[in-house]
Amino acid sequence: MCGICGIVALGRPAETDTVGRIAAELDHRGPDGDGSYSAEGVALGFRRLAIIDLSDAGMQPFTSTDGALRLVHNGEVYNYRELRRELEAKGRRFHSATDTEVILAAYEEWGDRCVERFNGMWAFALWDGRRRRLFCSRDRFGVKPFYYRFDAGRFVFASEPRAFRGDPETRLEPNPRAIRDYLDQAYLDHTEETFFAGIRKLPPAHSLAVDENGLRVSRYWSLEEHEPPGGDAAEALRELFLDSIRLRLRSDVPAGTALSGGLDSSAIAVTVDHLLHTEKENAVAVGPRQRTFTAYFEVPGFDERPYAEAVVGRTTAEPHWITFGPEELAGDLPSIVEALGEPFGSTSICAGWYVMREARRAGVTVMLDGQGGDEVLAGYRAHLGFRLADLLAAGRIRELGEELRSFHGVHSASALVTAMSRPFAPEALTRLVRSRARGAGALVHPDLRGLAPVPAANGSPFPDRLRRHQQLILTRRGLPELLRYEDRNSMAHSIEARVPFLDYRLVELCFSLPGGELIGGGRTKDVLRRALGDLIPPIVRERRDKLGFVTPERTWLRGKLGELAGDVFSSRSFAERGFVDARAARRRLERHRRGEVEAGMELWRALNVELWARTCLDT
Repeated sequence: MCGICGIVALGRPAETDTVGRIAAELDHRGPDGDGSYSAEGVALGFRRLAIIDLSDAGMQPFTSTDGALRLVHNGEVYNYRELRRELEAKGRRFHSATDTEVILAAYEEWGDRCVERFNGMWAFALWDGRRRRLFCSRDRFGVKPFYYRFDAGRFVFASEPRAFRGDPETRLEPNPRAIRDYLDQAYLDHTEETFFAGIRKLPPAHSLAVDENGLRVSRYWSLEEHEPPGGDAAEALRELFLDSIRLRLRSDVPAGTALSGGLDSSAIAVTVDHLLHTEKENAVAVGPRQRTFTAYFEVPGFDERPYAEAVVGRTTAEPHWITFGPEELAGDLPSIVEALGEPFGSTSICAGWYVMREARRAGVTVMLDGQGGDEVLAGYRAHLGFRLADLLAAGRIRELGEELRSFHGVHSASALVTAMSRPFAPEALTRLVRSRARGAGALVHPDLRGLAPVPAANGSPFPDRLRRHQQLILTRRGLPELLRYEDRNSMAHSIEARVPFLDYRLVELCFSLPGGELIGGGRTKDVLRRALGDLIPPIVRERRDKLGFVTPERTWLRGKLGELAGDVFSSRSFAERGFVDARAARRRLERHRRGEVEAGMELWRALNVELWARTCLDT
């Protein structure tokens, strides 16, 4: 929706000019207008992407009637209409049709706990002039970003870390531990630290307050164990999924759908089409026909068009097909690296950038995407191992045997053994195996090898291994980085991405279900397949492999992308940076290009971290 930023330094003059420079770094997030507020000790900045109430009444910072409260907000509170009616019944009056004004009124009515009533994605900062206090909050799963730096009583925040370039008191420097974890383990966004030293993320489901007593961060929501719903789980899931999409189609600008051909994005596309024909009043933003956007590659094993075409054929969608090759990628990489802001896992992330670019060219401003489906519904192959381990630990041998027979022919015996070993492996062993299996440890510069890993939070309320692993990848090891990519790729092209699978009601439902509802009969996400079985084409519904938006990077690194990597690995800056062992990287690249090893992933990380440093640190 927007870009937000600000500085609070009580007892100092307002840093209006600095906030203006920070906000200018966020222009791409908000091409539809800008706003600011400043008073002694506080300055707020805003860049607008108009989504709901396109009039000037939607401009921020939003101000309370008495002028005491000022709010900058990025995201959408989807249930704002219901909250507005509740607040109006309490005597509140509104002067716009925005969700932002509802946030302001909710804070006045319920204080800090107002966020517990929100269903949506948000990152906001609210200056309370009565209490001389800044109150900030981030949505339950971190769909919207919030970065900050707090030093010597001075609090600076922004929607993206690169925006801190506008602050003369912040020097963007690398965080060696984050770089080490990335190169050696492929870990990203797994803690509150970032790749920039001293710049942190407000964790999902947390609020933050800054006043004369300092800074305090507190949790307002957590994923707890719930009783499963009575009745049929598939029916309960269907009802919530349809309502999640209804809410996420609330928009005054055109909406489209990212369609990979996988189960999750297909579920969204067919549900949007269903609403378009049965509840048109709830799908006005879609227009007369849903527009879908699919990336594909004419490389065996990477082309998902048959699945996406089946979805398009089942619906009335207008498809848009996007492809790109290593030559185009090499030319666009500097722009993509700058847009992502921090290193990313593979070139597959670039596919999202091209999809969003095409969507913007087609006039779409809101995009629905399937992020979160695998994490919430246990869709990864690793989940199989945790489910089987639970059956084994519970002594349910007959069910274990049935599941093993069901998966026979889909996964190899070695894959099953690997999957089942993970639930029993300690963290230290897992890290060692990840490093050795990827061959990445040899590429890490000797100066970084001895660094301790970035500490991560532990603990889970769930007794079974499957849900503990689901929670881990939902909150620490997977989804956080995917949501960063989603936000940066979309906002680079001034598009707001929405993720229906992360409606908190849907997440709580899925985490209340027995493991057999999620994984059963040889299928992951079984409850989703049953819930939307009448809408999803059989070729997609019965599919057991998965790709998503993937790219053939290991092949590309033997061609044009490999030439770029060779130039980078031979450069003086790469050798002097101190992140990667330059000689080891060159040798690894040569062997990969000759076909002696498969080293695409670790070579990409070595290349990416240098391109990131050039783009985000050296400029």
